[in-house]
Parts: sequence; C-alpha cells; structure tokens
Amino acid sequence: MRYISQARQFNQSDIDDMACRAATGLHTLGIEESDAVALLMVNEIEILVCNQALAMLGAYPVPISWHSSVDELAYITSDAQVKAVIAHDVLAVAAAQAIPTHMPLVIVDLPPETAAPMHLDTSPTAPNRTYVAWSDWMDGQEPWKGDTRPPRPAIIYTSGTTGRPKGVVREAHASSEAQQAQARNVAKVWGVSPGMRTLLMAPLYHSAPSAYIRATIGTGGPVGEIHFLPRFDAEEALRIISSAGITHMWMVPTMFVRLLDLPLEVRQRYDVSSVQNIIHSGAPCPVGIKQDMISWFGPVINEFYGSTEVGPVTYASSADYLAKPGTVGRVLDGCRVEIVDADGAVLPRGEVGEIAAANGTYADFTYHNRGSERDELNSKAGVLLTGDIGVLDDDGYLFIKDRKKDMVISGGVNLYPAEVENVLLQIDNVVDGAAFGLPDPVFGERMVAAVSLAAPEEGAEGRIIDELKAKLSSVKVPRQIFVLDDFPRSDAGKVAKNKLRALVS
Repeated sequence: MRYISQARQFNQSDIDDMACRAATGLHTLGIEESDAVALLMVNEIEILVCNQALAMLGAYPVPISWHSSVDELAYITSDAQVKAVIAHDVLAVAAAQAIPTHMPLVIVDLPPETAAPMHLDTSPTAPNRTYVAWSDWMDGQEPWKGDTRPPRPAIIYTSGTTGRPKGVVREAHASSEAQQAQARNVAKVWGVSPGMRTLLMAPLYHSAPSAYIRATIGTGGPVGEIHFLPRFDAEEALRIISSAGITHMWMVPTMFVRLLDLPLEVRQRYDVSSVQNIIHSGAPCPVGIKQDMISWFGPVINEFYGSTEVGPVTYASSADYLAKPGTVGRVLDGCRVEIVDADGAVLPRGEVGEIAAANGTYADFTYHNRGSERDELNSKAGVLLTGDIGVLDDDGYLFIKDRKKDMVISGGVNLYPAEVENVLLQIDNVVDGAAFGLPDPVFGERMVAAVSLAAPEEGAEGRIIDELKAKLSSVKVPRQIFVLDDFPRSDAGKVAKNKLRALVS
C-alpha cells in the first residue's frame, strides 16, 4: 500500500516502522493495554500511524472532530478517560486548554500545504505548557519490542438520538464465524478490492470512513494507494481522480452536490472512467442528485444505511436505486430491519414509523459509562431503535423519511423536512439548503427552510417558494425561506439544524 498526501509519499513499510516507534513512545508515556488515547487530528498520514501504534498496544483510539470547541474537547476527553492526547499543531492550543496539565500532550506538525486550504492557522502558537514534539520524539524511539496485544476498536463519539455525545465501545466478536460474517458484509458494502486506489475525503473521526479506510488498508495490497484530500474541494477531487486513476471513494451527498455545481466545461476536463465504486451514506441524498451522479460516473454509485451503533444494515446498488428511486436498499445478510410504532410494536409493510435494526454480523456495543442509555434503545421487537423515520415497501426496500427529532408536527400533521430538502437542493441557484421547524403560536411548529445561493438574487425567497409549490403539496411547503451566506454542515454532510435555528431566530 502506498500513502500519498500532497508532496509526501510513504509505502507500507514506512508506515509500519513509524507505527512501531510510536508504539514504543506511547508506552514510555504510560499507555498500557485498554487505555484510551484521544486523536485530535485532521486526515493526514500520521493519524493512520497513531491508529496502528495504538492497535499494537491494545489501546483504544478516541478520534475527535477538529471542529470541536474547548468545552466539547474537555467533555469527551474526560468522559472517555483518556490517558494522553495526540494533536496536530494547529489544534494543540485548544487541546491544551481542554485537558489537565499533567496529561501527556503529543503535538504533530501539520504540513502548511494541508493546513492552508482547511482554513486553519498555518503558524500556530505552541501551547503554554509542557508537550512532546512528535518529530524529535519519534526520532528517539526504538521499534516496539513488546508483545502485540489484541487491537481495540476506536471509541467513536456520537450524539445518538438525544443528549450529549456518547462513546460507542464495540465488544469482541463472540466467534470467528461472526467475525468472518462481518468481513463478508463489509467487503460487499465497501466494495473493497486488491489494488484499489482510494481517495480519502471524509473525516476519520466518523465511524464509517474510519471502518472504510481500515478495510482499504487490509485489502489494497502492495499496489494499492490511498490519496489524502483533508478538506473537500470539488475540482481538486476531480483532478486527483483523473491524474491518479482513483478507483474507490467513500463520499457524502453534499460532495455530490458540490461536484454537480461545477460548470459543465470544468467537469468535462477530467476523466472519471477509472472509478469502480463510490459508497455513500451519512445523510439523505436528493433523488435527482443521485440520478445525475449515476448518469455522470456510471452505475458505480452505491449506498448503505446504518449507524455507528449497529453498523451497515441495508445496501442499495445503482441498479437498485434506479429501479426504486429514493431507496437506501434491502436488508443485508445477517441483519434485520423493522418499522415500529411509538410502543415498539412492528408495523406492516407500507406503514411509516421508527426504524429499528439489528446487525448479527457486528459485535454488540455499549455506551462508555452509559450502559443504561444503551438499554433505552431496545425495542419490544428485539431490534434497536435508530431515531430515524422510514418505511419498508412490499419488496423489502427501505426508504428514509427523516430523523425522528427533525420531524415537524404542525397542527397535528407530521411533516418530514427531508422531503422538502429533496426538492430544495435541485432548485436553480441553490447550493445548499435545509428545512426545519420553528415554534408557532397557532400550529405548535411551522416548517421553514434556509438556503445558500450560488449568486446573489433579489427575490430568491419568493421564487424558491413558488418552485416548491409546483412539486410539493401545500402543507409541505415552508412558510418562510431564509437566505444565508454561511451554511452549517458537518464534514459528514449532516446539517447542524440547532445552529440553523439559532441563526434565523
């Protein structure tokens, strides 16, 4: 496997050597088996080195979003009971402010060419405390000579359906057969294959991209490649796809929108015929956007539905999607999906309710320090509540309506913002958009929408409402459109609707 980021290139033996030396260094800092270490790092080669080093020690990596505030960092590092933090230099000051002064802090230099397009400070100030400088520290380490421990999975923090983020801790597989069953499902969902050339664009602090890249490393073999693009840029992504002959990618629908927003003459400059498999998830994808991507890239756009807690449980190929527009696929082998009512009883096909799922190929999980909250997900049907609203059709295809917490109840009528967004994101001059509820004195809630525009447009709000009226029933049309310059979306493509409400309230 080769690893390529900007001008830096490493082969697998380089990564293995760095990981062995990092394992020794971490052990000298006091990291033992079953300890947790926080990784506040952007997608760069060193984060994979750290993951491999922690695997040797049998320690838990705790990847944390580089967008986190000091308070959020303090909460997660405390809740996960981490014993050390490894941070890129552009994030080190926030890390230092979030953790106790006695906790080891390792600072990794981020190449300026990586930091600049991410809008990160390229000349960060060193924290006013003792820390370990990665380069000098690594130079002084011998390769790890201790026993290699059973690797621990990453503790991924997710908000679940409600409340503060919770750390998902995966248990060990009950048997080798269960482990093999998971490997088969993963191979199908990720589409991994020997010699694959992957473009890594999604942040590794999310569970699916992290699992995807582990499968890539395990499958790619000596001629496989991983190319890093830490901050998504549509034309730069096309340039790398074309020049490197990229075959595989994990993407989110927002990336599709950005690619399709490029002028046709720009898109036609780049050859995307090398692409064999694009897997996506993370947020609902508007039907027209997905169909346009399939028309452009070919029948290589595939989708799964799942969660950090249960893993992937459904899969939709391009052929599935073209036959059943809007579907997230049928249930994978070894998995179970049911639609349940408010009491947890299973609903018949065609009825809308909460999606509940189980994945027999994945080991069970708990929430770190919050086992009781894990138990709250159990349903009468023996499957876990996901917090998503959906429906199974007569052929067993799953369709997502919305997040349960995002559903708007206006005058007693259930409204699903995702239905509005499916139309909204296909309207001319709209580059991003989301629908959500605001308090209403008469109806309890009213549906509104926020958009960002490709170019300034007088009267855009009225035009957008008129176009929505042409494609949606009147009850679903937002009462008001807000035009925003800056749209709050995560790197996983999910809209921060709490931030949207604060912006327009």
